[in-house]
Amino acid sequence: MSNLRKLIATLAVMAMALTTFTSPSWAGSGSQSQIVQAVNAIRQHNGLPPLQLHPSLQRAAAEQAKLMAQSGKMSHKVGYGHGFKARLKRAGFRGLAAENIAHGQKSLGRVLKGWLASPGHRRNMLHPRMRYFGLSAKKSGGGNYWAMVLGG
Repeated sequence: MSNLRKLIATLAVMAMALTTFTSPSWAGSGSQSQIVQAVNAIRQHNGLPPLQLHPSLQRAAAEQAKLMAQSGKMSHKVGYGHGFKARLKRAGFRGLAAENIAHGQKSLGRVLKGWLASPGHRRNMLHPRMRYFGLSAKKSGGGNYWAMVLGG
C-alpha cells in the first residue's frame, strides 16, 4: 500500500473518531487538542515537525470562514479589502503564510482528506517551514465553509 493510501486510511479512522467535528461549533469547544492531533498526525506521517495553534492565524481563519459563509462564496478574496494579505495584516501576523479553503465537508476528517488529495493544499500543509496554524469552520446553507491558515 502506498504511503498516501496508508495516510488516507489513517485519516478515515480518525474521521470516525472525530465525530464531534460534524458541526463547526468545535472551534470554541475545548477540543482544540484533537484538532492539533489530527493535523499533526499528517505532518508526523510525512516526517515533519508538528504545528502549533497560533492566535493570529486562528483569527484570520475564523474571519475567512465567516466571510465565505456570509457571502455564500468559496474564495480567498471575498469582497474588497478582504483578501488573504489584508486578513493576515488585520490579525497581526507577519511572515510566510498560506491558506487552504473548502466548502461542503461535514467533518474535520473529510476536509483534511480532501486537502491531502489536492496537490496545492497538500503542499501548504506539508510545507517544511510552516510552524503554526489556525483552523475554522462556519456553517451556512447546509454546508460548512472551512479555512486553514498556516504560517512559518
